[in-house]
Amino acid sequence: MKLLVILIIVVSSCFGFFLKYLNYRNRNKAIPENVKDIFEPETYQKRYEYEMENTRFGVINGLCGLVIMSLYLIFNIHAYLFDYGCQIFTSIYFQTFFMFGVLMIIDLVIDTSFEAYDTFKIEAKYGFNKSTPATFIGDTIKELLINIIIKAGLLALFIWLFDKLGNGVFPVFVGVVIFFILLVQFIGVFIMKLFNKFTPMEEGSLKDKIIDLTEKTNYPVKRVFVVDGSKRSSKLGAFFSGFGKNKTIALTDTLIEKLSENEIISVLAHEIAHAKKNHLWKSMPLNFIVIILGFIFSYFVFNQFEVSQAFGFSQLNVGFALMICGILFYPISIFLTIPANILSRKHEYEADSFGAKYGGKEHKISALKKVAKENYANLTPHPFVVKITYSHPTISQRIEAIERMRSK
Repeated sequence: MKLLVILIIVVSSCFGFFLKYLNYRNRNKAIPENVKDIFEPETYQKRYEYEMENTRFGVINGLCGLVIMSLYLIFNIHAYLFDYGCQIFTSIYFQTFFMFGVLMIIDLVIDTSFEAYDTFKIEAKYGFNKSTPATFIGDTIKELLINIIIKAGLLALFIWLFDKLGNGVFPVFVGVVIFFILLVQFIGVFIMKLFNKFTPMEEGSLKDKIIDLTEKTNYPVKRVFVVDGSKRSSKLGAFFSGFGKNKTIALTDTLIEKLSENEIISVLAHEIAHAKKNHLWKSMPLNFIVIILGFIFSYFVFNQFEVSQAFGFSQLNVGFALMICGILFYPISIFLTIPANILSRKHEYEADSFGAKYGGKEHKISALKKVAKENYANLTPHPFVVKITYSHPTISQRIEAIERMRSK
């Protein structure tokens, strides 16, 4: 069993490396004609170097994670820490938290080191990073606290429900997870405010155009905010949040700086389309199916004592068994999410069409090109990688669809 679990981890990691290799192999493919004007030769060379450096860094980071996780499992580190925790704590909750907590601290130190290098070396080298060390440290602490609250809370709830319901915990916990995902849609903007400053947009031409757009599309918005995205990155972004009468538009200051007002309107029209056409809710059933299948899979694997025993536990360990179920299901989930990605790409085409209709086709195309340029988008991703992992069509495919719409 131990060999099987480690083999699955290795194969899953190798598949990820294979996808990176496919994109790397595709790096010299001819750029599609409709996006050739995005980068000047010198800028494209810089983008190419950025992608190659990120690819190398990603492989090293992935290999490091693979080795560390394999060592944890080979040497039964989880069982050792749990037994040690039993000498300190009498509560199964604190024993489990101790086991995962120690490893989380080790992983945090390693991951933060990699992230710091990526932020202050690679991203800074190519002009993307705007974070200061103080901002980076503050973000890391906030993310850690949020992760601890969410993961420890869900794990404690699972252990408690398992003690009360046995295997009946799985259908109940499906509901818990789905409820939590829906809750995040409502509180997501509040979490974002822990990291970014939201400033009401000043009165002026852009705000007037935004209000006019919301009226034309019958999508009333209560607030329009500017987010200080430049505090961390030069990359561009925009999003909507809220429901009913509490809808909010948020634009990064970098987007406002780099795009014209008409291009911004085309971007916002795209986002409005997602909301008006209920793309989020249409995609959720596929995501829920993956979650349900994951818990069905866990139902049959979870109680196999041989799994915990193979890694040094003297009895079934609820937290560890749940983690192993996640590891074993991960390769299956990769292929189960393909239909969701297909649907997501379809939704992006629909939103682009809506954005072109209300924001102007030329403005929508030029906005796509500017965002691609500023974010160093990959213009020649491998088709297989796109089909497996991309939630958005390529820039070339999106522009081609808008051009076809224009010709009609």
